[in-house]
Amino acid sequence: MPEVSSTGARGVGFRDRMFWGMVITLVIIDLLTKSWAFESLGEREIRWVAGSWLGLQRLLNPGGVFGIAQGATEILTVIRMFAVGLLIWLASCQARSNRRGVFTLGLLTSGAIGNLYDNLGRVTGWADGSGHVRDFIRFDLGSAPGWIPEQLWLFDPWPIFNFADSCITVGFLLLLSGAGSVEWPTSESSSKANTERSA
Repeated sequence: MPEVSSTGARGVGFRDRMFWGMVITLVIIDLLTKSWAFESLGEREIRWVAGSWLGLQRLLNPGGVFGIAQGATEILTVIRMFAVGLLIWLASCQARSNRRGVFTLGLLTSGAIGNLYDNLGRVTGWADGSGHVRDFIRFDLGSAPGWIPEQLWLFDPWPIFNFADSCITVGFLLLLSGAGSVEWPTSESSSKANTERSA
């Protein structure tokens, strides 16, 4: 489980160069790879790069991961904006010495910003202007082995995704397992921080 910090509210992880260096670098990678994929791939083209299990296929996703909330782009845009704000706030609660926590939140923030960029295209004209998230990585392991029920086999194919989704997935697994060492602020630490600011 994630750790609870007694000094979380007094952390300075938000100011950590590693955090912002990660966020900027990963967002740039995400946007560049999306742009490259959508410029170089045909609308219905599948370009296999490793056998028939890893390929590239462009797809505009109007919903969330695994096809959830299809057509709810506006709602998902608001949720992603809230998520970015929450993640940056949580990063500000991390002690600078908590490198794993800052790293985990950097991954999550990068992924959220990368997909939010596409969502905002509906208003700003960025990306293709539709507000849909640009996905292009296809992962397909074929039919389920005989000992696994077909309904439980998610890899035939795995939903098409992008680099931002990969950052979110890795960050979420680190967070969920506790390996990310994200420190959650407590009411005690918040009260102590307010007292110190008043003094």
